[in-house]
Amino acid sequence: MAYANLADLVARFGQAELVQLTDTTNIPPTTVDEARVAVKLEDAQAFVDGYVGQVYRLPLAGCAKPLPGGAVELVPPPLLTRLTCDLARYYLYDDLAPENEVYRRYKAALGELEAIAAGRVQLSCPWGGSPGVAL
Repeated sequence: MAYANLADLVARFGQAELVQLTDTTNIPPTTVDEARVAVKLEDAQAFVDGYVGQVYRLPLAGCAKPLPGGAVELVPPPLLTRLTCDLARYYLYDDLAPENEVYRRYKAALGELEAIAAGRVQLSCPWGGSPGVAL
């Protein structure tokens, strides 16, 4: 289960920023390089798994999100979606000053992941249940 995707990044940071960060072939930039985004999302998820895997069996089962009509969809814990997006966004930038908002969000994500790995923060599902099996 992927913790985040391109649509999650667009919802959080906007299409324009992703175009600017990924389209290196058109001047001015016009499209999102989906392959570049996918690589950064995979890198971010692997990084997240390094922390989450210290306290939960991987892969996570996911959160059971109710759908209309009584069906259920397994989705990642919302916290992991946000953290994965913040990390992937940071990875898309080439150089950032410490006062940059993207860098500050990256550092905050690291702190949250360290808290998860130390057992100070548990992953939760807004609809109840657990996203996975604790070790």
